[in-house]
Amino acid sequence: MYMDSRKEQIDSMILLIVAFAIVLYFAEKYTLKHVLDEVSFETALNRSVVEPEEAFSWSMTVRNGKRMLVPYLRLRENIPEGLLFADGGGPVSGKWYSWLISTIYLGRFQKVHMSREVMLGRRGRYFFQGVSVDAGDFLGIRSVTQSYPEFCEIVVKPRRVESLQMSELLGGYFGEHQIQKSLMDDPINIIGFRDYTGREPFRSISWTQSAKYGRLLVKQFEHTTEYSCTVLLNVDCDEIKSKNRDELLETCFSIVRSVCEHLEKKKISYDFRTNGVISGAMGDWKQVGNGLGAGHLETVLEGLGRMSYIPRERMEHFLEREIRNVQRGRSQVLVTPVEDDCLREAAARLEKLSGRAVLVLCAEEFMPAEIKDNL
Repeated sequence: MYMDSRKEQIDSMILLIVAFAIVLYFAEKYTLKHVLDEVSFETALNRSVVEPEEAFSWSMTVRNGKRMLVPYLRLRENIPEGLLFADGGGPVSGKWYSWLISTIYLGRFQKVHMSREVMLGRRGRYFFQGVSVDAGDFLGIRSVTQSYPEFCEIVVKPRRVESLQMSELLGGYFGEHQIQKSLMDDPINIIGFRDYTGREPFRSISWTQSAKYGRLLVKQFEHTTEYSCTVLLNVDCDEIKSKNRDELLETCFSIVRSVCEHLEKKKISYDFRTNGVISGAMGDWKQVGNGLGAGHLETVLEGLGRMSYIPRERMEHFLEREIRNVQRGRSQVLVTPVEDDCLREAAARLEKLSGRAVLVLCAEEFMPAEIKDNL
């Protein structure tokens, strides 16, 4: 009798264990299949354009929109190389990889927000491309992997050229025109009006004409007295070795920034033209029209941040078109990686047709001596 009772208890225990194992198996299978249901991931940046080494906020928000908890999530965020923690904590990514790994737990209907202050030290376009997720079952035995691609872009502007040589060149070239520039405000030299584009300074708006025609109009001055400038950027230098070419072009972008900021400081209206390729959300463009002001400058700086090392066209074709379209009385600043006979001849023709000296700024002259020797 005792043996029979003992056997029944063992059989019951075995059945209970088997039933429990079956329940666990189906529960584990179900949770693994549905663990990422209604779970969302969102990358966000608080800035789209930044200065080199300027801190910006990068965040990842994870939401669980279902009743079932998520016991284990391993996130691998795909980040740009060169990303640094802003507090001096070093690089976010390692030398041989470009991701940040973190592990979290999500309760029912829980939202987890992770924010980091980071920065980038070099000019260019950078991308945060979403996250790859490993989600585990409630037993911690198996996991499922899924990717959530995103495309968050941030642009880093070029640095300024901080040199006495640059200041002297710009000050000497533009200093001689300050008397002529003061004539811009003389109403005697107004020859007409044109539509306001958003790039002109507010002081050039004619409020009486704007009220008369029902739209914003700006004063148009005679070209001989309205001092203005065209900034030309040539990126064609295929004959230079790849490494040195990249350094020369980066210097060109920095020179253009310094020139445009100098023009803004002197309140000289300017436009920008290039044979470089500007990629990304701004579209494929090659010029910024004539204007002045913070918005005008930021458009040029973002374009410089987006610019690649690939020329759209050969230098001679680019400069030939500018020579055909040169405006009498308009100054020209030509920025180029290196200077050759073809460029010097084009600059001479620009001077002759515009009636003003052309300032040629060669990146090679602003490079360290050891790099110059290898060009």
